[in-house]
Amino acid sequence: MDKASEQAKGKGKIGSTLKGIGPAYMDKTGRNALRVGDLLREDFKEMYEQLKQKHQVIINTYHFTDDISADEKEFFKAVEFLKELNIINGEYFINKLLKEGKRILAEGAQGSMLDIDFGTFPFVTSSNTISAGVCSGLGLAPQHIKDVIGITKAYCTRVGSGPFPTELENADGQKLRDIGKEYGATTGRPRRCGWIDLVALNFACMINGVTKIVMTKADVLDEFEELQVCTAYSKEGQELTEIPLRLDLDHYVPVLEKFEGWNTDISQVKDAAALPEKAKSYIDFINSYLGVNVDFISNGPERDQLIVV
Repeated sequence: MDKASEQAKGKGKIGSTLKGIGPAYMDKTGRNALRVGDLLREDFKEMYEQLKQKHQVIINTYHFTDDISADEKEFFKAVEFLKELNIINGEYFINKLLKEGKRILAEGAQGSMLDIDFGTFPFVTSSNTISAGVCSGLGLAPQHIKDVIGITKAYCTRVGSGPFPTELENADGQKLRDIGKEYGATTGRPRRCGWIDLVALNFACMINGVTKIVMTKADVLDEFEELQVCTAYSKEGQELTEIPLRLDLDHYVPVLEKFEGWNTDISQVKDAAALPEKAKSYIDFINSYLGVNVDFISNGPERDQLIVV
């Protein structure tokens, strides 16, 4: 296989962590998955065996011959441990708390552009990662959602394959990766790094109903003399400020606005007024573009390194 073919094949990979999330969701949508409540059924092992046989037929086509008996033993040990926990009907539990006046913080997992419905399909995860997932995931009605806090880095990263218009495959990209320690938490893979993409961020704010933004890792940009911000995508001379219906973003080039970097250590700054003027200009431009304000700026990994704007 020539180099070009190898690269094309690599770009076609979804970039999965290979931890089994996809097959688990296939069982769910196939309506034969095992659910937590099933652990309490007397026929749980029979249900498990039926599902196991279904999967056995599939993996036999790949000539899979590994002995999984040790894994099964660990699985059933884990099942017995789970049965010792307080298994509850979560929908009733959480709605009862709301009626009692309790405040609930729901934390999303993964980025909005990895959403199965609205992300850069097929380079996405298997579930809904946007704020609507709070309703379908927890059994909460939409009217209970008050603030939606959007979390964004001061630049862009991505793990695995998929479109990334602002990706920097150069020294600046490596600099972002090294300073920001951008390596996958699950896999250890180096994250792809690039300038902040306001087209994608604006889309994420829209579909999530973001009411305020927390910008993390602003201090990672401290050592850059020049920063760039993507304000549109360009293809064959035409500019686009919306995510295209056909997600062929590899055929678009980013339209970039340049800013002078503040080139100053901001990790010790406690007050927004003390930020360098060039940092303020960077934030102000983002606020103006999005129509949603950055209310908090994280300037380091510690809990107290959070500037209230």
